[in-house]
Amino acid sequence: MRHFRKSSAIIILLNLLGLGVLGFLGRQLYGDADQVIAAYQEFYTTTRGKENLMIFRKTLAATTDSRAAVAAAFLRSDELVLFIEKLEGLAKTAGVELNLAEPKLVAGRSASLELAFQATGSFAGLYRFSTLLENLPYRLEWQSLKWNLKGGTTWQGDFNLAVVSYTDVNATR
Repeated sequence: MRHFRKSSAIIILLNLLGLGVLGFLGRQLYGDADQVIAAYQEFYTTTRGKENLMIFRKTLAATTDSRAAVAAAFLRSDELVLFIEKLEGLAKTAGVELNLAEPKLVAGRSASLELAFQATGSFAGLYRFSTLLENLPYRLEWQSLKWNLKGGTTWQGDFNLAVVSYTDVNATR
């Protein structure tokens, strides 16, 4: 009986020791699994972020021309002097004299730039000038246009228009 108790005690101790080792190894394995999962999630997030960044860069590269076309369709307030010089150049190209009044910024739901000016020259010159104005890349709203025979072959045109595709870069939002 004593031998039975000794061997039973040894078996119980070995079982307890085995369970302890098993518990220890399970705990280590669980900790390692957490580290593997965290590393995988970080790898996935990094990889996905790089893929998204590459897609974003490709999209930017593919839309460069379209974005440039949209940007060119808007007159920015910091380009106003260049725009007025362009109007004067168009008038010279058409062979008319240009007398431009002070441009007026109209604030509202969307900003616009109102322009009032007179052009004097031949009928063909005024017609060519108005055609050149219509072909500007900006969206224009003609408010009024009057042509009068000033005398002989000289005509005078009174132009009132608004540049609707105008962006005021100094406006506070």
